Amino acid sequence: MVASPRDERALTAADRPQRRAQTWLFTLALVALVAGTVVGVLLARHRALESVERRAEEAAARAAALVETELARALSGLSGASALVAPDGGLDTEAFAGFAADLLDTGEVGTLLLAGVEGGGAEPARYPVLAVASAADAPSRVGDDLGEDPTRRAALRLALRSQGPAVSRPLELLVTGEQGIAVLRPLLDRSGPQPVVRGLVATGIPLARLDGALQEAVGADAEVALVDGETLVVGPTFERRAKIAAADVDVPGQRWTVSARHTGDPDFTVAWLLAVGGTAAILTMAALLLVTVRHQRRLAAANAALARGQERSRAGQEVAGRLARALSGSDVAGALFDHLPAAVGARSVVIATMDRGGVLRVLGRDDTPDAEHPVLGRPVPGSVVDAVLGHREPAWLVSPLGWRNDELTTSLAAGGSALAVLPLAAEDVVGVIAVAYPQFHIFGDDEQALLQTVAVLAAQALARGRRYDAEHHAAVAFQRAALPDALPDLPGVTVAARYRPATHGATVGGDWYDVLPLDDDRVLLVVGDVVGHGMEAAAAMGRLRTAFQTVVAFDDDPAAVLRAVSQQVDAIPDAFAATVLAAVVDLQSGEMRWCRAGHPPPLVLSESGHDLLDEPGLPPLGVAPDLAPPVHCRKLVPGERLVLYTDGVVERRDESLDRSFRRLGVVAEQLADLHPEEFCDALVEAMVPADEQADDLAVLVMRFEGA
Repeated sequence: MVASPRDERALTAADRPQRRAQTWLFTLALVALVAGTVVGVLLARHRALESVERRAEEAAARAAALVETELARALSGLSGASALVAPDGGLDTEAFAGFAADLLDTGEVGTLLLAGVEGGGAEPARYPVLAVASAADAPSRVGDDLGEDPTRRAALRLALRSQGPAVSRPLELLVTGEQGIAVLRPLLDRSGPQPVVRGLVATGIPLARLDGALQEAVGADAEVALVDGETLVVGPTFERRAKIAAADVDVPGQRWTVSARHTGDPDFTVAWLLAVGGTAAILTMAALLLVTVRHQRRLAAANAALARGQERSRAGQEVAGRLARALSGSDVAGALFDHLPAAVGARSVVIATMDRGGVLRVLGRDDTPDAEHPVLGRPVPGSVVDAVLGHREPAWLVSPLGWRNDELTTSLAAGGSALAVLPLAAEDVVGVIAVAYPQFHIFGDDEQALLQTVAVLAAQALARGRRYDAEHHAAVAFQRAALPDALPDLPGVTVAARYRPATHGATVGGDWYDVLPLDDDRVLLVVGDVVGHGMEAAAAMGRLRTAFQTVVAFDDDPAAVLRAVSQQVDAIPDAFAATVLAAVVDLQSGEMRWCRAGHPPPLVLSESGHDLLDEPGLPPLGVAPDLAPPVHCRKLVPGERLVLYTDGVVERRDESLDRSFRRLGVVAEQLADLHPEEFCDALVEAMVPADEQADDLAVLVMRFEGA
C-alpha cells in the first residue's frame, strides 16, 4: 500500500508521544552540540588571547629585569668612589685621579668631568662631581654648575637629600650630548657622627642603548616602553585600548614601569579546529535529525495507512455481516450508514429504490438522516442512473465532470466531488447506492470490488427484508386473528389485555391469552407462550387456545384442564414445551384457584403493595403429561388487580429474573391507579420499550370490583 501525502502527514495517537520524545531528545542533543561548540570555540579563543597576554607579561617582566640589571651595573661601577673621600672628610684628589684612571683604563668610560654643584643650604655649596662618560671618544666638558638644568638639578637634590643613589629622568648627557638617564652616587664622609656628602659620582645610560636592550629582551613579537609615572622614558606610546602588560622597576628613590604589548597574532588553531569539527558534527546531527523525522513521518504514514486499511477492512466486514443479518430496509440503511463511509473513506451514502411506477425514491441518506426522503423522479434517458440501471454496471465518477447537467446524479452526490453509483438488483428490488467522496477520487480495484460486493449484499438484504416484512405482516395478522377479537363483559371485574409482536430483529412468536366464562359466577383466565417464532408458532398457539376452549367445556378445574391439554400436546405440532398459566376466579367472592406449567408467576396488586405468587408448578406442557399440577388459592378483595403476563415482559439478557420480577412489582405499583386498559399500555411500555423489544409479549389484567 502506497502512502499518500495525506498519509505522510497523518500521526497516530498511540505513536505521537514516542515520536515527540525522540524529536525532543534529538533537538536537545543538537542544541547541546551547538552550545558546546560555541563554548569550546570561545574558550579556545580566550586561551589564545590569554597566551598572547601571558607572553606580553613575560616580556614585560624580562624588560623590567633588564632595566634593573642595567641600573645595578651602573651603580656597581660607581661603588668604588667611596674611597675618594679623604680621612679628614675632604676629597682626595689623587685617589680621585687614580679612580678616574682605572675607569679610563677599562674602556668603559672616555672622559672624566670634575665640577661643582650648588648645594641646598643658605650658602651656595659646591660639590665635586665625577661624571663618567659612556663612550671613550666623547668630548670632555667642564662646568661649574651641573644643576642648571631642572631635570639634572632634581636628580642631584634627590641624591643629596637621600644620601643614596638617584636616577634622573631623560636628559642630555653632558659628556656625549645624547639623550639618556643619569645615575648618581653620593660620596659620603662617615668620620663624624653623621654621614656628610663630600661629592658625587655620575654616569649616564644612553636611551638608544636602553631601548635596544629592552627590545632584545622582549623579542621581535612585542613592543616595550619604559615609563616614569606619566613621562615616557623610552619606547612607543601605546593606545589606551591595547592589551598592555606592565611590570614595575625598582629605581633608587622612585618606581618606574615597563609596559609591553605582544604584536604577534594569537594562535587560533585550536579554536578553528573546534569550530570546523563542531560545525561538521552539528551538520551531521541536523542531517540525522531530519532523516529521523522523515523516517518517523514515513513510518507514521505507513502505520496510519495500515491502521486505516485495517479499519476499512473491519468496517467492510462489519457492513457485510450486518447486511447478511438485515431483515428490513432500515437495517440495510443502518448497516451502510454506520460502516460503509469508514470502509472506503466516503463522505455520504444515499440509497434509492424504484417503486412499481418506475419512480426512484430515496430509501435513506446519512447526510440528512432525519429529513423526509424525497422523490427523485424517473431517471432521464442517457443519465448516469439510467445507464447504471440499464446495464447493471456501476459508474465510477472521479470528478463532478462525470455528472455535469445531470440533476438526479447531482442530488445523489450531495455536494461531493467524486461519486460511485452502484446498481441494486435482486428479485423485485431495483435501485442504486450512491457513495460520494469529499475530493477527487481514483477508485482502486480493491475498493471497486468491495463496493460491488456491498451493493450485491444490500440488494439481497432489501429483497430478503421485503419477504420478511410480508411474512411478518401475515404472521401478525394470523396471530391477531387467532387471539380474541374482544374480551367478554363480566360483572364485578374489568378485564384488559395487550399483545405486541416483536419489533427488533425477530418474527412473531406464540404468546397468547384468553378469557373464558365458565358460568355466570366464574371465569377462566389463560396466558400461554409457545416455543419458537413465525407462522408455525402462531398456528400452534391457535390450536392450543382451541384445545383449552374444548377441554373447559367438560371440566372447569384448572389442574384438570392443564393436565388434559398437556396430554394432547403431542398431537399439536410445535406445541411441545409451551408454558401456560390458568386461573379460575369467582366473580362474587373473589376466590381464585390457579396453577401453572413452566410459566412466570402471577402478580397481585393491592393498596398495600404487590404480591408475586411464586408458588410451585409443573414443567412446560408435554414434559410430564400424566402429572396434575398443584392448585393454589388466593382470595381477591375489591380493588385488587390480577396481572398475568408472558416471559417477554420480564426476560432480559443483561438482567436476572429476580431483578426483573422486582422491577415489575415496582412499576405495577406506580401504575395501579390507571384504568386496566391504560395500565396495560403503560406497563408494557415501561417494562419493554418498543425499540428494545426482541420477543413478543402478552399481558392480561383483571381488576376485581366485587358483586
